Amino acid sequence: MKGILKVSGRIVYLVLTSLVIIIAGKGDAFLRDPVGIIYLVLWNVWWAVTFLGRRQGRETRYDKGQRALVIAVSLISVPWLIIAPPWEYSSFEGPIARGSIISYIGLVLFAAGILIQAIAMVQLKGSYTVRLGVQPEQKLVTGGLYRIVRHPGYLSYLLSIAGIGLAMCSLLTFVLLFIVMLFLVKRIQEEEKMLSAEFGERYTEYMKSTKRLIPLIY
Repeated sequence: MKGILKVSGRIVYLVLTSLVIIIAGKGDAFLRDPVGIIYLVLWNVWWAVTFLGRRQGRETRYDKGQRALVIAVSLISVPWLIIAPPWEYSSFEGPIARGSIISYIGLVLFAAGILIQAIAMVQLKGSYTVRLGVQPEQKLVTGGLYRIVRHPGYLSYLLSIAGIGLAMCSLLTFVLLFIVMLFLVKRIQEEEKMLSAEFGERYTEYMKSTKRLIPLIY
């Protein structure tokens, strides 16, 4: 019963957020726009991947200082992403041309972010969690995407938000992207302290051979 309620709640979430996006995008006009339709499909795929691949995780001592911050950022970012992008796309003409090649580049970037997230979740094998902590019997993953950057999951989130901003030509989304980047930098710092404490020299050596988010740069 609990599993059925969980699945039902997630389906309701997808339906309601899709309706809000359509309303914010001025209804039929958004649905008649190829960019609008593709965006709506990607939005649902993004959340479906998140629901399927992300685990809650067990509460740990590392998570206590981060939990309130994660909730605060979620309460800001999720409604922001639901309403602001389609509203800007349907309400303004500039400074970025709506429905131009830039919008399609944004959709590709959004899709790339979703794909990277899905791959990162599979490669972590159930250890992709909301709570900050090393789960029981969790192993250090350094292959696949994790051979390229240490935090492909966070990279995927930034790519998805940037893609949404370009696809919907939304300046407000880029404001949110800046806020999320500040949060993720702090989150990554705390996560790497935790992983260094839990995995010791293995993680320290791994850090020397990889970048955090952007290959060869950062």
